[in-house]
Amino acid sequence: MVLNIVFMGTPEFAIPSLEHFHLNHNVLAVFTQPPKPAGRGMKSKKSPIHIKAKELNLKTYTPTKLDENNVGIILKKFNPDFIVVVAYGIILPKHILKIPKFIAINGHASLLPKWRGAAPIQRCLEAGEKETGTTAMLMEPGLDSGPILLQKKLKILKEDDASSIHKKLSNLTAKCLLSATKKYCLGEIKPIKQNISKATYAKKLEKKEGLIDWKLSSSQIYNKLKGFSPFPGLFTILNDEKLKIINGNPLKLEHSQKPGTIIETESKLIVACGQNTSFFIKTLQRPGKNILYFDEFLRGSKIEKGFSFEQK
Repeated sequence: MVLNIVFMGTPEFAIPSLEHFHLNHNVLAVFTQPPKPAGRGMKSKKSPIHIKAKELNLKTYTPTKLDENNVGIILKKFNPDFIVVVAYGIILPKHILKIPKFIAINGHASLLPKWRGAAPIQRCLEAGEKETGTTAMLMEPGLDSGPILLQKKLKILKEDDASSIHKKLSNLTAKCLLSATKKYCLGEIKPIKQNISKATYAKKLEKKEGLIDWKLSSSQIYNKLKGFSPFPGLFTILNDEKLKIINGNPLKLEHSQKPGTIIETESKLIVACGQNTSFFIKTLQRPGKNILYFDEFLRGSKIEKGFSFEQK
């Protein structure tokens, strides 16, 4: 069964989904966000999906919004079986959702209704979840609120961070959407309404969230470290100098120190955290400098037991 697909997506996360549909079906056109200024020179930069679509020699459109009259006309002429959406970043109006022969389907990187919104992977890790996954859902005007068609789960491993989960879910979402479109055509899927009472919201990450609040427990700080990699990263301030924490682990070492106080610098760089917990900083980095292990860092820095990192 070969389906006619209009694909809509923007970031790198959506690339495996576009590739899967291109290999297995007929992608009529790709819609992605228009090029935007980026980098020091603020030169116009195409989205990852825009670049991939051109590599695959696919028709590509970059409207700023979808409620423009010509967009609806273009889509109706394509007469797609499905509109497949993955992290497009532009809201689909009602009249667009009605165009495909079957449905408009969206791939979202969480087990909905948990973690609706912009940063489901990061917020899931920040919350210390042990499991995540992806959802193929029937699109409606609300934010990630449409009925669930198919879900695939993913266990979060101890070594996972936002980067590794992003890659895993990117590929899993592609497989989930491919399976969901096939099953929907065959009548093997019955859409299930989301339980609104269990919905949580994954708000967009802000750079300021990377500043460590040492009053949190070491486990909470560790979860943020995993969830905020690579952006916005975790950092702390010592003597007006910004230090980025690259790697570390929570410890069971109890203490009676004020959170943010350095309680060990000889064999390990250990910091007092809230709830009588402590955190071992394994590697860290000054702005524009190399990443260093704590012992290398200590050789060129005057950091002593009893020093304190600044608090929020």
